[in-house]
Amino acid sequence: MIGTTLAQYEIEGCLGEGGSGVVYRGRDLRLDPQVAIKVLAESLRADELAWARLLREARLASRLNHPHIAAVYDLGEEDGRAYIAMEYVEGLPLADLILEGGMSREQFAHYAAQISDALAFAHQQGVIHGDLKGSNIMVTPEGNAKLLDFGLGRRVPRDGMAEVTGSCLPLAEAGATAGTLPYLAPEVLRGSPSSLQSDVWALGVLLYQMATGELPFRGNTPFELSVEIMVGTPAKLEQLPEPLQSIVRRCLEKHPTARPSHVEEVSMAVKENLVGVVAALPARAASAPATSAGHPGALAVTRRWSKWWATAAGAALLVLLGGIYAGHTWVVRHAGTPISESVSVKNLGMGNPGVKVWVNTDSGTYHCPGARWYGKTHQGAYMTQKEAQAKGYHPAANRACM
Repeated sequence: MIGTTLAQYEIEGCLGEGGSGVVYRGRDLRLDPQVAIKVLAESLRADELAWARLLREARLASRLNHPHIAAVYDLGEEDGRAYIAMEYVEGLPLADLILEGGMSREQFAHYAAQISDALAFAHQQGVIHGDLKGSNIMVTPEGNAKLLDFGLGRRVPRDGMAEVTGSCLPLAEAGATAGTLPYLAPEVLRGSPSSLQSDVWALGVLLYQMATGELPFRGNTPFELSVEIMVGTPAKLEQLPEPLQSIVRRCLEKHPTARPSHVEEVSMAVKENLVGVVAALPARAASAPATSAGHPGALAVTRRWSKWWATAAGAALLVLLGGIYAGHTWVVRHAGTPISESVSVKNLGMGNPGVKVWVNTDSGTYHCPGARWYGKTHQGAYMTQKEAQAKGYHPAANRACM
């Protein structure tokens, strides 16, 4: 697709490929900014209900206007290709900055506050992440953490959970799931959907990893790792200073109701106790970036980092955006939000008001004649485009039918 256009986006290069499709670097021909464009895999589009949920949840995620959350700009369907356009974030994944022994005091304080605040904001808007981990957080050259894929988080398919958790293959050979498994809450491993509390668990795993340089639960195979998550205790939990130890311990309670009911509780505890945590954490090597005078509170990029920025952006976005695979469950608190409330950056236009369209009454979108789902969704009805628009339905391809 390089050199072609998809809707109003010119495809400039391939950033990577994953189970959910291909991620491209592109440019909006109307507004000119660079974007990351995920073209969804056929296996994900084949489930019309999954695509309908994706439309609904991505629109909710597009409302997350926060300095530490990467934006979802657009989604649609063009020539049978379903796509999502997202903010192109240049930098390094947070996972690459977690050194052996953990982060420096300053880094931990800086990023813990940003990440917990961003996650709390998303939950307030009714959006669950579902795949929080170090490789889904990008750190810009200015030292700002950006959480990616909000509202688009993945979980292991319910029908494939037993196969995943029971695998005795080495983790290195277990595929994409191995990258997410250490952050999955016990109830998610048992097949429950992602929730506010499973995001709290993942945040606890991440805070532990940032402070110690190690994951709290480890195993040589997915089966061993799953057992540790279910019944194990983090080896270095007792070594963490208070009050950080108490914060992480509550996040990693095995039963979801024993965890903080809202991420806001964790965010407030982290920010209120940062002084004590920073003072108690051991000093790290001077390889961690120092505070930049030009960006108060931000982390400047060292020479060692700065050589990576130009080459790392594509590879990092492959990890961050290309890892989502088929079988997602899209989970938000306000799933019933009317489509007419959603905000689109596109000028949809009226098109041909008399053309017959197929309205997917489950997703709140309509399909043009010749489109993939024209007349084929589980719940739907034919009507004119004028009638569909008057009732608040939104074109699935983000372009009116001509």
